[in-house]
Amino acid sequence: MDPRKQRSRDRLYAAALRLAEDRPIASLTVTQLADAAGVHRSTFYEHAESPEALVEAALTAELDVLRDELMKDRSDAATAVATVTEGVLHHILRHVDIYRRELADGGGALHAMLSRHFRGTTETLLDRGRVEIAVPVAGATPASVSDAAARFLADGTVGIIDGWLRHPSPRVEDFLRVYLALLPDWWPHRPEA
Repeated sequence: MDPRKQRSRDRLYAAALRLAEDRPIASLTVTQLADAAGVHRSTFYEHAESPEALVEAALTAELDVLRDELMKDRSDAATAVATVTEGVLHHILRHVDIYRRELADGGGALHAMLSRHFRGTTETLLDRGRVEIAVPVAGATPASVSDAAARFLADGTVGIIDGWLRHPSPRVEDFLRVYLALLPDWWPHRPEA
């Protein structure tokens, strides 16, 4: 991406996250976001089709950095997954007001985005041979079991995050205590120390 376009995108992302901290994503307008970023409306549309898409893209960009770190991490899968999971939780806490409002018991704007991201990470780990889901299911192909497992992990994780964010002061260690206890044996994870 050329530097000018990159600067516009970064300004739009920052404006989107700043404005979404205080109000529902659905209430944001293109004009508000363009004005807050100091760009024209036409520039907005070069980067997103809607305010919702822009907020999701800004959050996903941060999550993608964490996924990239996971893929570069050459430690055992359990350690790499644990490290990135903690990074995702810190990302969520940096944007806690947005996530609290927009997860909303599975009906919010960010539930599907976060689930897609977790599922994509699991699928990437499977594709690269970093993890294997060796759960034999009579009448099911290994690929269908892996797909079901990726969806199960993604949606379950987002559900636990939603519940965790309902606490007045969510702490990463509290999330991990519950999460690690609930992870199935077939998924690589380190028990809490």
